[in-house]
Amino acid sequence: MNFVKINKYKRFSLIVFILILMKTQVFAFRADSSAVVFKSRFSENILKTNDLCLPLDSVFLYGRIKTDEIVDPADFYTRMNRPVFKNYSVATNDYLQIYNSLPQIQKQTLVRLFAYYEEITEKELRKNGLPVELKFLAPALSGLNCTATGNQKKAGIWQLTHFQAFLNGLQVTQLVDERLNPQLATKAFVAEIKKNYSLFKTPEMAVIAYFQGNTKIRNTLDYLGDSADFNQILSVLPAETMELIGAFQASAIFFTGNKLRKSADPLAKRMVPDTVFIDKQLHFKQITDVLMIPGNQLSVLNPQFRFQIVPGNLKELKLALPSGKRDDFILWQDSVYKVADSALFAIVTPKIEYPPAPGRQYAGEPVKNLEIEGKTKIKYTLKSGDVLGVIAEEYDVSVEDLMYWNNIRNERKIQAGKSIDIFVDNERASEFKSAGIESAAKIQVKKENPVAELQKKSTPSVFAELKNGKKVEHVVKSGESPFVIAKKYPGVNPDDILLWNNISDARKIQIGQTLVIYLKN
Repeated sequence: MNFVKINKYKRFSLIVFILILMKTQVFAFRADSSAVVFKSRFSENILKTNDLCLPLDSVFLYGRIKTDEIVDPADFYTRMNRPVFKNYSVATNDYLQIYNSLPQIQKQTLVRLFAYYEEITEKELRKNGLPVELKFLAPALSGLNCTATGNQKKAGIWQLTHFQAFLNGLQVTQLVDERLNPQLATKAFVAEIKKNYSLFKTPEMAVIAYFQGNTKIRNTLDYLGDSADFNQILSVLPAETMELIGAFQASAIFFTGNKLRKSADPLAKRMVPDTVFIDKQLHFKQITDVLMIPGNQLSVLNPQFRFQIVPGNLKELKLALPSGKRDDFILWQDSVYKVADSALFAIVTPKIEYPPAPGRQYAGEPVKNLEIEGKTKIKYTLKSGDVLGVIAEEYDVSVEDLMYWNNIRNERKIQAGKSIDIFVDNERASEFKSAGIESAAKIQVKKENPVAELQKKSTPSVFAELKNGKKVEHVVKSGESPFVIAKKYPGVNPDDILLWNNISDARKIQIGQTLVIYLKN
């Protein structure tokens, strides 16, 4: 199996070009930094996609690349007559410039990869009666980088949120993230778009709701009124929405003008990956040591296993192998499992050695005057439903560290409204602050009535629900999620429940927690 990697000198030239392009655009986007962030992430994902090894075998399709020099992109896009985002966006040219500036070998890698995803996506879209043109949303969202991550912890080629993945049956844990598996993620994406299409009636609005969230779009429509047109809706949404449209149109132009002409023997049986079921804990290295399968091949075929660990001991899982390797695995599986080394399964995080705790007072009070070299202290205000495990994952620290820093003896007895100290790496401090977290010196804990807080963040339609709707309280039971709870109350959806209770992450809902629900009259 051959692999393609971009030449390091060409990659350096591309990075320089993108930096220059971004610098020239900063002033235009100063009013909304989300546009700059979106474009920067798009460029970064394109680069990372081509840093991944792409196998040029039948799994990713043979063929010759057809290229087309497009002189007038706006006219070319108009003649394509796509049913989604028909009006040419001024943002499109910037994204086309990024595509066109790629070295030739990098363009070919993207085109080949798109052709592979295109087959999967078109099949699902046609089966669900949706426009096949939505396939161009994948490169716009992620640059076709299956390991891409975005804001709100979105992941995969379709940038699914944890909640979207959960609602569509995908597994997201520390070891397994099925959003990174293109086949599984595509099914979840299509299901979400189909649901949005039934709610908002047009593919454009379905896409915008997928990107910005259903609640924000519903509130925008209520605020503007039924007579609002698409341009009016876009004018009140974050500037990154226009960037998404530009990236979508640029992707449609680029991948229509540059296509893979597949060439294959029509009489030959198509080679597809083999699948085996794993019911024990397994590391990719055990397979590579025994069956001599390169580890990067296993990673390409199984991107959902984040640390190359297959936790089959917790739940039987599928593992894809290169074509023809299934029989070898079955024959040698005893040897594969026997070469296990416990060190393979240790996900090691740096251990911080703390100085003696200076003057602990009582449980829940931070360790006074604690400073850690190379770390910046920030404060986090606990919200209803918060658990230390989720907070630790979000800030890339351990639960034990959180308990030590804040003198917490029982992690189940933390209280909403209290603040805790979190120490993050100095180089990542600005990242967390940009997400809305202030430093310890500036943070102020302010308690406010939930309805008053919603009033600041929501549109008049939400106030009407709070004022006129019948209020009930629901105590969360074992196994209940916002989706399960919403089904028990007609007219209520999961997004409503999260909004009414000021919950940003559905994973933070706990058993025994009381949720407020407003029944619509």
